[in-house]
Formats: sequence, structure tokens, C-alpha cells
Amino acid sequence: MATGSSLGLWPVLRDLQGCRWIDLTHAFDRNIPHCSSFDPEERITLYHYDEGIGLKGHGFLAHEYRHTGQWGTHVDPPAHFIRGLRHLDELPVEEMILPLVVIDITRRVAEDPDYCVSLDDVHAWEGRNGPVPQGAFVAKRTGWSRRWPDAMAMKNFDTEGVSHFPGWSLEVLQYLAERRNVSAIGHETTDTDPGVVVSRREAPLEAYWLARDKWQIELLAELSELPEAGAIVIASWPKPRKGSGFPARVFAIAPVQ
Repeated sequence: MATGSSLGLWPVLRDLQGCRWIDLTHAFDRNIPHCSSFDPEERITLYHYDEGIGLKGHGFLAHEYRHTGQWGTHVDPPAHFIRGLRHLDELPVEEMILPLVVIDITRRVAEDPDYCVSLDDVHAWEGRNGPVPQGAFVAKRTGWSRRWPDAMAMKNFDTEGVSHFPGWSLEVLQYLAERRNVSAIGHETTDTDPGVVVSRREAPLEAYWLARDKWQIELLAELSELPEAGAIVIASWPKPRKGSGFPARVFAIAPVQ
């Protein structure tokens, strides 16, 4: 057995602690932007430090949280849309730490909020960095998280009540799933599909992705702090049996710039 400073993975952790650690998770409460299908969070103070505040007593602080699984920065497992595929407790921890690919379409979205990432965008990334790694987490950077926590800015309605925000495209999701076998995708918006499609209460791209037995993270933050290649992402969440989604804590470790 190794001894002293050579013990196992501790030197690896020391090396990682010298890198940049970026929290990609929004803090949540009842007022955050969220899917219109879900009610706001309710938070009940069961116990409080002071007497007369907690519903059940005092001496310490304990809350009861009531919210849908798809709340704040959250994970969608395949079973969220597809019967018979993996639930949260069936996603292995090996899939929670992955190479991080960032496809940056911020400039295109600034010109056209309906812009959907294209295969040309992915090929351009690969031209600079090589093939998207198998098993990677691919994040679509759009700058949309700068609108947080303004719900109306996130939804970006026009005068007819149609949302305009960027999305993925079928050609890109097919390429990532079938040609590159990535594990997961992530985005800053509330949905996989663009706003104009979501406004029709449709979600064909999300259905396609989850049907491939892949997972995703929605409502990511701080993607602007990441390099387009070379970082790793760590995504974690609770383990409800047969869970269909849950708030996640997501962060990246990136080389020092």
C-alpha cells in the first residue's frame, strides 16, 4: 500500500484544487424562472432557532420543501419522457463526471434569439479541438443565463405571447447521440427545444434526446466562464427511487487561464 504523499488519488485532488472551479448552478426559491406547467416552490419552516416561528418547534432550523423535480438547475433522466428507460437512481455515478464540451453560439443568439445550434457550429468546434469525446457532456452556451432571474426576460414573449429563445436542433442531437455517443447535454434555457416550439406546448427535441437513453441538465449558469474544450463537469443530484427529475448541483473544473 502506498504511504505518505503518494497515497492514492490525493495528489490528483491537490492538482485539481489548483485549477478553476466554476459553479454552474443557480440558487432556487419560489420566484425563479420555471416551466409554466409547474407551480412555484413552497417552503415551510418546520423548526426554527427561535420559539414561535417553526410549525413544529424550535431549537434548530429545518424546512420542508415542496417543488416539482424539474426545478431550478435540474437533471432530466430518460424516464422523464420515456417509459421503461432509466430513472435518476439508475444513472451511475460514472456518468456524473465527464469531459465538458462548450458550443458557444452567443453571438448568433444576440442577433437572432430563435437561433438553434447547427451542425456547422459543431463541426467548427471539432475543427479547432478534434472530435467531440465519446461520453462527453455537451453544453450549449447562448448567454441566456444573463437574463436570470427575470422570468419574463427568460421567456422573451412577443406581442402574441410566443416565446423566443434558442434551442438545440435535431441534426445536432442526432450527431451527438449517434456519431459521438455523448452521455448528456446541457443548456441555459428552460427547455431543450426553442421557445417558438415550446410555445406550441411541444417538445420533440427533448423527446428525441431522452429516448436515446441520454440525460440532460437545464438552466445552467456561468457557461461564459468556461473554455470550449479541456474542462470537466461534475453533475450530482439526490437519488430518489424511480425519480423523474430533481434539482442538481453542477460545477466544472477548468484549467487556469
